[in-house]
Amino acid sequence: MSAQALWLERLEEAGNFTRWVGEAIRPHIRGRALEIGCGTGTYTELLAGWCDQVVAIDLDAAFAEATRRRFEDEPRVRVMQADARRLPDLGTFDSIVMLDVLEHIEDDVSMLRLLRERLGASGRLVLKVPAMPALYGALDSAIGHHRRYSRRSLARAAAEAGLALTECRAFNLAAAPGWWLNGRILGRTHPPQTQLRLYDRLVPLFRIIDRVSGPPVGTSLIAAAAQLEARA
Repeated sequence: MSAQALWLERLEEAGNFTRWVGEAIRPHIRGRALEIGCGTGTYTELLAGWCDQVVAIDLDAAFAEATRRRFEDEPRVRVMQADARRLPDLGTFDSIVMLDVLEHIEDDVSMLRLLRERLGASGRLVLKVPAMPALYGALDSAIGHHRRYSRRSLARAAAEAGLALTECRAFNLAAAPGWWLNGRILGRTHPPQTQLRLYDRLVPLFRIIDRVSGPPVGTSLIAAAAQLEARA
């Protein structure tokens, strides 16, 4: 099993973490949504409950097929195997969602520019990306990350693509020590399953810590972006 497939399998088991991410992105999601990098449909499940229509795509044919089977009885969800860099004409969207995807794309500015063209006038691009470049190590490399972002580098990439960040906040400070230990010190390509299960059990506590402390840094950034002219 590839490192990416293993991560998606573990994500399916991490219900507390999935709901935490959902809580963070929910204010920006509405209407007609495009999900890029749907994997096996973990977050598609949330989007389907919030949106009028969801178009979910994944580059990997096996992942797209798994998601298609998962939502075969849900008419509001359309699943496609497609490359986000060469999307067919799908119209415009109120919400475009990329959760842990942008860092996998070498030319992130070009990708953001293409997505800007798919946003409706008042639409939002919703991103979750890995943060803290100093954490980059074996874990990142194994799952195909080209980079980890800072607030400044993400804002710069967005601006070059004609987008402005309307929100950008640190997320999931508690995971930073484990990511550093596993990826930078031990050189692991994925954390042990026991660590992930324990982490997911402790998510309710970590949510409180993030909410109270408003951490200046975290293992991820959660951001929303709008077209520059629309924001103006």
